[in-house]
Amino acid sequence: MLKFLSKRKRSHKWFLIGFVLVLALGLIGTFTPAWDGIKGATSADERPIAEVAGYKITMREMRQALTFYGQQVSAGRGAIGQNDTAQTYALYGQKVLDDLVTQKVKLYEAEKLNLSATDREVEDRIKQMFNPWPGAQQYRERLTTAGTTPAQFEQNLRESIAEQKLRSFISAAAQVSPQEVEEEYRLNKTSYVVRWVDVAPTEFRDKVQVNEPELRAFFDQRKQDFRINVEQRRARYIFVDQTRAGATLQVTDDELRQEFNPERAIKEVRVSQIVLNVAQATDPAAPKSPTSQKTSRTKEEVSSLAAELNARARGEGGKPAEDFAALARQYSDEQSGKLNGGDIGWVNKDALKPNSPLLNVFTLAQGEASQPIASEMNDKVYIFKVTDRRLPTFEQSREQLAKEARVRKGYSRAVEISGEASQKLKETKNMDAVVAEINAKHGNQVASIRETPFFAPSDSLSNLGAASEFQQAIFTLQETGDVTDRVSVNNGFAVAQLVDKREPHDATFEEVKTRVEDSFRTEKAKEIAAERARQLAAAPSAEALSSLAASMGLKPDERSGWTPGNDPQLGPLTSEADLAKIQKLNKGEITREPIKVSGSDSYVVAAVVNRSDPDMGETFQKEKKAIYERLLDVKRNTIYLSYMAAVQKQLKDEGEIEIYDDVLTSEFGSTPPPGLPTPGGGRMPITPTNNPRSRTLPISPQ
Repeated sequence: MLKFLSKRKRSHKWFLIGFVLVLALGLIGTFTPAWDGIKGATSADERPIAEVAGYKITMREMRQALTFYGQQVSAGRGAIGQNDTAQTYALYGQKVLDDLVTQKVKLYEAEKLNLSATDREVEDRIKQMFNPWPGAQQYRERLTTAGTTPAQFEQNLRESIAEQKLRSFISAAAQVSPQEVEEEYRLNKTSYVVRWVDVAPTEFRDKVQVNEPELRAFFDQRKQDFRINVEQRRARYIFVDQTRAGATLQVTDDELRQEFNPERAIKEVRVSQIVLNVAQATDPAAPKSPTSQKTSRTKEEVSSLAAELNARARGEGGKPAEDFAALARQYSDEQSGKLNGGDIGWVNKDALKPNSPLLNVFTLAQGEASQPIASEMNDKVYIFKVTDRRLPTFEQSREQLAKEARVRKGYSRAVEISGEASQKLKETKNMDAVVAEINAKHGNQVASIRETPFFAPSDSLSNLGAASEFQQAIFTLQETGDVTDRVSVNNGFAVAQLVDKREPHDATFEEVKTRVEDSFRTEKAKEIAAERARQLAAAPSAEALSSLAASMGLKPDERSGWTPGNDPQLGPLTSEADLAKIQKLNKGEITREPIKVSGSDSYVVAAVVNRSDPDMGETFQKEKKAIYERLLDVKRNTIYLSYMAAVQKQLKDEGEIEIYDDVLTSEFGSTPPPGLPTPGGGRMPITPTNNPRSRTLPISPQ
């Protein structure tokens, strides 16, 4: 298509020149020129910063486009000053420049295909926009009020008309078939109840059996994968233990009383609750909980109901708060809660599990209801209300207050001790002597000596974890024996001394054994996941799929009312190709081939529990035309964008697009960084230029 369109012939050159001259003379007699946009322009303004097939992009255009962009961003989120072009350039300069280049490519292609806007077309468009015509003076005044000039406005209008003509010409071949319209309607109207199992390798990684012979064989097959390609270093370090530093510190009752706040130390509250269950796939043979009421509510329905009940319990929207006990008796899915109006008695903070949703109640005031809380432990949503609280006494809180105070003081003391250790080690380079002196002075064996193996900057270190600050400090040292400043690490501070360096090399098994085991587990887990997914795909029914998944330690998910056209995601599946495999299933069918999740090592096996197909009768006939127009617009846009991308690539490959980095650097201090998407997706305004490839004939209809 690109070659075909490029071969179109232009009209005769001399005929066009003559026509333009005649038209220009007529316009001079009929219209008032507006040269406002040219007055005050400086040579610096007209410096070209880029050139696209003969079209120049000037510094003035760049600055004005940056100002426009800054105004859009500022209006969108107030991130930068709307007229701060330097800051806009630093953040979005490349995107702005790309838009300017793309616009020139469009003008180039429009001219090449004889699709440039004529003066008559510009005049007609202005008459449509300013109807009735206000006169030349008011015309200029209106544009000035809008922040532009007649020259700029008319040039932008000329370019907009040319782009519309170019878009129409290129996308004219777009077609939409009746079958495509029908498929689009079905996509947006067919509703599914889908049950699926996400089979992720991470579920099996820790279950992989490991032995050294297998690890060695795995290593021998992949030695190049484990080659050490970066410098490694080894260090000894003094570790100053923050806990030991504070363990022997004395804290007086007066100090503790100053810190004591009974509200912050509450550990016992009386709670009422509303519990809403989310429908889930269950084994029919599984025993039913005597305290749980069966529910058919979906996750979305539960979320909506919880929000409504929360608003009623809290008295939002100017309405009085409703009786929480009455709401619990009417709506809660916990039978025991219904009987007692949701009251579950006194709750002790120390007796709760780390992920218990009840941990949220200790920040509530007496009589206050919580926001809905989705539990990580089960498919339930909770709303709590604190009906009573027991404020602790100072005596009850003394032990905890003392512990917290020693932690704070221990940190401060560890800072001082590690700073002292760093100074002494830099002076003496004798780590053993420094540690002995520190412990003799501060007691409790607060300092100890530890060593690292050889490690790279990104490695995780034993006892230190992901200690990036520590590793960075080691790799800034120049010579063996050099000492770091104090560095914060897990549970304390470290002062390290560089012991040895090692250049990149082929690793031995012993050097990379941990990496080998990690890689081995990952690969084996992928194999297990693939096999488990194949087994699940052989399940005869959705119920059997759930049971088989449970036997593997996997939890099925279910979604009711899924409509692909309105929600292009189902669990981990997001690609059209993956979702299409589920859309083809009829009620009761299962994906017989596991779906490999795009960009992941996981698999999904899905079953369609139910499917509701749309009525293809009268309702479809009413919507058919609108669907056709929407699909046609999408196709036209796709064809146009693909075509223009090909043109721009061709010009770039031929050296017809040149960016003058030296000019940009002299103006803004650097070349622009990669840009971000245009706010609102709008076209950047291109102001008039003085080069012959971008005509500016200001016209002001009388």
